[in-house]
Amino acid sequence: MTRMQDYFSRMRRESLVRKEKHASAPPSEEERLLEDIREVKRQLKSNHAFFAMESDEDLLDAAIYQREALQARYRYLLRRARETGAAAAGLPVEAEQSERWIS
Repeated sequence: MTRMQDYFSRMRRESLVRKEKHASAPPSEEERLLEDIREVKRQLKSNHAFFAMESDEDLLDAAIYQREALQARYRYLLRRARETGAAAAGLPVEAEQSERWIS
């Protein structure tokens, strides 16, 4: 298994474990949005760390594409949170530019 495959496999397992922990009661839409935003932020940080450690050109390209997809999802989730009022429910909605350090 390559490092990239191992990385994505670990990310999927961690995501499934988090989802199983919260399976007891159906979360509200706001709670789902907040959890999704936290998860995407965690994935962005993980992607940044992977990018910093990797040297293979193909894996760097894959990390860049993943980062772009995660940033698009993050912007979408922030927009949804603002529209539904989840920001008032305790979400520290930062300006989208605050995550540009990853760019």
